[in-house]
Amino acid sequence: MEGQTCEFRDGSRIYRPSFLILAALWGAAGYFFYVKYVPLVAAFQAVLIPILASVFLVTVLHFRRGTLLFVFFLPLINNLPYFFGLFEPLPVAPMALVLFLSYFLGWLVRQAMSKAGLHLPVSPTKPLILFSAVVAVSALVTFFRYSNFFPLLSGGIYELKTNVAGVTAGGAIMSLVFNSLNYLTGALFLFVLLSIDQPKRFIKPVLGVLCFSSLISLSFGLFQCLHEGAIGNNPISIRSELINATFKDALAFGAYLAMIIPLLLGAFLAFRGLIRWVSLVIIGLSFFMILFSGSKIAIFSSIISVLLFAALAFPLFLKRGRSSKKQFLRSKRLLGTAVCLAAVVVAVFFIVDGHFGNEIKDSNLYNRLKGLERALDYRLGALWKMALAMIRDYPLTGVGVGGYIIEVSNYARWNEVQLESESAENYILQAGSELGLIGLFLVLWIGWEILRQMRRSYSKLLFSDNLKILLIGVIAAMFSFFLNVLVHSHIGSFEIQYTFGLLVGLVYWLGSRDEEKGDKVIFSRKFIASSCLLIALFGGVHLWNSTHSLSLKSRTEQFGLKQDFGFYPLEETSDGREFRWMGSHGGITLRVEKAVMVIPLLASHPDLHRYPVTVEILLIKDFFREQRLLTKISLRQNVWHNAVFSIPDEEGREVILLFKVSRTWNPSRAIGAADRRNLGVAVGRIEFEDSK
Repeated sequence: MEGQTCEFRDGSRIYRPSFLILAALWGAAGYFFYVKYVPLVAAFQAVLIPILASVFLVTVLHFRRGTLLFVFFLPLINNLPYFFGLFEPLPVAPMALVLFLSYFLGWLVRQAMSKAGLHLPVSPTKPLILFSAVVAVSALVTFFRYSNFFPLLSGGIYELKTNVAGVTAGGAIMSLVFNSLNYLTGALFLFVLLSIDQPKRFIKPVLGVLCFSSLISLSFGLFQCLHEGAIGNNPISIRSELINATFKDALAFGAYLAMIIPLLLGAFLAFRGLIRWVSLVIIGLSFFMILFSGSKIAIFSSIISVLLFAALAFPLFLKRGRSSKKQFLRSKRLLGTAVCLAAVVVAVFFIVDGHFGNEIKDSNLYNRLKGLERALDYRLGALWKMALAMIRDYPLTGVGVGGYIIEVSNYARWNEVQLESESAENYILQAGSELGLIGLFLVLWIGWEILRQMRRSYSKLLFSDNLKILLIGVIAAMFSFFLNVLVHSHIGSFEIQYTFGLLVGLVYWLGSRDEEKGDKVIFSRKFIASSCLLIALFGGVHLWNSTHSLSLKSRTEQFGLKQDFGFYPLEETSDGREFRWMGSHGGITLRVEKAVMVIPLLASHPDLHRYPVTVEILLIKDFFREQRLLTKISLRQNVWHNAVFSIPDEEGREVILLFKVSRTWNPSRAIGAADRRNLGVAVGRIEFEDSK
């Protein structure tokens, strides 16, 4: 299939409206995502919105410049929320993801304005499309599972507990959204990069912009080392005395440096001018700063990737030496200069002031390195073991996108393993546990196509072409990424995923020829039919699992989860009455002790006398499969009201009481009180009495 491309060209009458529709759908989905997961803090938005708007507008007006702007901001935007005190556990979307949403919207609008067809190489397109379809189906089914199949079963998306760690449906859905977007936007970014015409002319500008932004990021990281490591950092890295520079966390910073070192080593040897010497400075700074990232695998992979680069480049230099002694001597001088100057840059920081050496010795770096064996044991005996157990139990489909971090605590309870809920710390096992062997096969297929393209690109470039040296740097950088994802999934570090996507794009760009488009290839009916069958099989099996052993009902029964939701913490009145406020809805799991149930209710709305509040109380059985309306009460006064029910047929059974309120009020907005909660009604202590 070498040289062949898949061409999506339906003619301007069909082509342009189709992209307009996609742009409208993407924009609408992006808006709801933004409102839900990006904090609407005025000062934060004042900085973020101009960045997103500039990326969108420049991409619409000039696609390549928009891509350069995206690449520029990619390493720099990730720690922006930290400057405004926005940390986890707040639901803050990764900034690299938000940046990509804006960039891709600009690309869609640009495509809608263009009359040209869209050319993509066939080899990666097939597995990428299949993989994206599988992820989308998994995400859809998993969403319905965590929402308890709203609106078919539940009347709303309630904060039901999903695991023994107490993670509720909202947290599980957020994990689902972020993880599925990690997979899907990574594939979309690769589609965009592969669609660029005459890409070889674009390589040097992209690397130049990447050098500039990386230098800014490293300079800020150096500022953190010299002055204040807490500025622009997250609490976890601060407590561990680690540096994150402009990245989401220190581990992401280390992974980025481990990739950028071999890449820019190739750029140093391949290009002349400013980019060469900036690359050298970045390499030296990276070798120093990677020590403060605290990532053991990043340090190891950076060294291994440089050795791999040397192993691949040395035979090339020997071959050049046999053909041209002058060129061989020049290459040798460049390589020697790179090694010496990089060593000098690092040495300066240690010699000029012993502060840096002491910083490393006093940091947690040595302790983290000493804990290497313990970290591997934890992964092997806990995280990886749980991932393999999920693949064993659900071999075809896994537990669903974003499901590993939710299910791992349940599996730990079963296997009596002590662990914290986190990712699988291995990208392959993460994908396998969430998407099963079908998803894992597609991931490996994509990897195989990338390896094939590496070989094709390497064979196409002449040994005298400096771009061949750059390709060696790209290959070494990708190998560094592979080593990193063996022990860190980086599923939440979108900047690392997009950087890897950029490396894959470079592999394809370096193997392209600007003058050829390739043959037009249409997917065969056999491929389309087999793909639809595979997706239907995947979706059917995953739906069955999600309605049976993986369902919230099943997990609630297996682990005895108490499904109380929608209520604020317990409070007391001045006379000792216990109660809890709820929002628009709330649920309580209880055992019906006697035939008569008494529920105290209180509404505190200041306008209650004019606009009564209606409260519906439903009795839920068999985990929302049976619902019965007990009463519908209108509260007109700010006094306690006892709702009394006779339910002798439920005596001795465990049920869920579901409360729904017609409207809430906010004391802070309504009367200027300090209470910022949205209040529905207060529910007092539920009592049971014998029937009279």
